Amino acid sequence: MNIASFAAAIRDRPVAAALELGSLAVSVLLLFGVVAALATGSPGRSGGLWLLVVAVGAAFACFWTVVWPLYERLCDRITV
Repeated sequence: MNIASFAAAIRDRPVAAALELGSLAVSVLLLFGVVAALATGSPGRSGGLWLLVVAVGAAFACFWTVVWPLYERLCDRITV
């Protein structure tokens, strides 16, 4: 796939491209967050960096496993 066809694919589906790029960014940030949380020690204290990593990871997983399939199903019913 050359650059022109890649750019055309992004122009055809900008929302999907933004979601995939956002997912990549969240995944990388979660990786760095886990490494930083590991550097701070065990999650014995309430709150802190561990809570943030868990909350962002849970929201990310819920989006792709619950919200996105419901959105696709709703859009299929509207367009059919």
